[in-house]
Amino acid sequence: MKRYSACAFAIAACAAVPMTVAAQSSVTIYGRMDTSIDFVRAGPTSSKQMTSNASRLGFRGVEDLGDGLKAQFGLEMSVSSDTGLATTALRNSYVGLAGGFGAVAVGRLDSAAPTRTPLYALVTRHTEFVIHDAGATAVGTSILNARTRESNAIGYASPIVNNFVFRAGYYLNGDGITEAANTPVRFESDYKQADVSLSYGEGSGPLGLGVGYGQNKKRGGAMVNDVKDKWMAVASYDFGAIRAWVLFNRDNTQGGPTSRSKTDVHYIGASWDLGNGKLVGNYMTKDVQTDRDAKLKRFQLGYLYNLSKRTNLYAFLDRSDPNNRVANDVVRAVGAGIQHNF
Repeated sequence: MKRYSACAFAIAACAAVPMTVAAQSSVTIYGRMDTSIDFVRAGPTSSKQMTSNASRLGFRGVEDLGDGLKAQFGLEMSVSSDTGLATTALRNSYVGLAGGFGAVAVGRLDSAAPTRTPLYALVTRHTEFVIHDAGATAVGTSILNARTRESNAIGYASPIVNNFVFRAGYYLNGDGITEAANTPVRFESDYKQADVSLSYGEGSGPLGLGVGYGQNKKRGGAMVNDVKDKWMAVASYDFGAIRAWVLFNRDNTQGGPTSRSKTDVHYIGASWDLGNGKLVGNYMTKDVQTDRDAKLKRFQLGYLYNLSKRTNLYAFLDRSDPNNRVANDVVRAVGAGIQHNF
C-alpha cells in the first residue's frame, strides 16, 4: 500500500510539471470587425460602396521564462468583413523576447508588435485618427509615410524611463521591394531601412513629445523620387475633455527636373471627449513631390459613439484635394459604420 501511494505520488508529481509550465504561457485570440457604407465623389464621378476597414484576426502569445524574461509571438491576418474573404498575407508575424531591458522582436512588425515601428508609434501615441487609419480616412501611409508596417525587420523598444521610450527598427528590403538579378536590389541586404524615435509622455501626464528619424540605403544609390531619409516631430497636450496635437514630417527625396528634393507635411488636429462619444478632426497639407508648386490639402471630421467598451458606431466626412493646381480632382467621402473589437 505504501509502495502504491509512493508511485501514485510520483506519477502525479510528474503529471503536474507540464501543467505548471502551461500555466506560465498564454495565447490570446483577438481581432476587429469594422464595416462601413461609404459615399464617395471623385471629381465628377460618384459611387456607393460597403468597405472593410482593416478588419483583422490575430493571435499573440507570451511565455514566462523566469527571472523577468518572457518570450512573445504574434500572427495577424487581414479579413474582409464585407465579403467574408481572408488574405494569406499577414499584417504581422513576429517572435521576440521582453524583459527589464525592454523588448526585441524579429519578423514583420507593425503597431501590434511589442516593439511597434518607431515612426508610426509616434503617430499613434501623440495624435488620434478620425475613427481609424483605414478606408476613406486613412493617413498613416498615404499622407505621413510613417513606415506603418515593415517586413524582414528587427525592432527594439526600451522600457519606460522617466516617461521616455526609445525605439529602433532595422529592415532588410523594406516592404514589397522587388528583387531581381538585373536591378540594384538583388538581395534583401541590397536595400536597407533604419528608424529611431524618442517619445516623451508614454507613462503619464498631459504633455506628449516625440522626434523620429528614418534612413533608406539602396545599392547603386537613390533613384529619382526615392526617399533618402525623413524626419518627424510631434507634440500633443491633453486639456481634459479636449486633446490637441501638431505634427511635422519631412521626406528628403532624390529630386528630378520637375520634382522636389524636400516634401513637407503639416498636420494638426484635436479630439473632444463627449462622454459616451468622441469628436475628432484633422487638417493637413503635404507638398506634392512630383510638382514643385503644388500642395495636397485635406480635412476630415468624425464622430464615434460607444455602445460598449468593444462596440461603437461612427460617422465621418473627408475632403481631399490631391493637387491644388489641378481642377476637378477633389475627392469627397462621407460614411457611417460599426466597429467591434474582440
